[in-house]
Amino acid sequence: MQLVLTEGVRGLSMIVDLALDRIIVPLAVVVALLGACIIGIQLAEMLGPAHLPYQL
Repeated sequence: MQLVLTEGVRGLSMIVDLALDRIIVPLAVVVALLGACIIGIQLAEMLGPAHLPYQL
């Protein structure tokens, strides 16, 4: 009976780990893209048209 309980818990923890992997990886990608967007906006504001030596 103890073996069944431990295997059941091990199986459940594996399911939770797989579910977390499916959530954490896309969430990390979205967070990285949002961070890059914020950095890009800040750079665009810092290096706006007033700081360009010439215009096209």
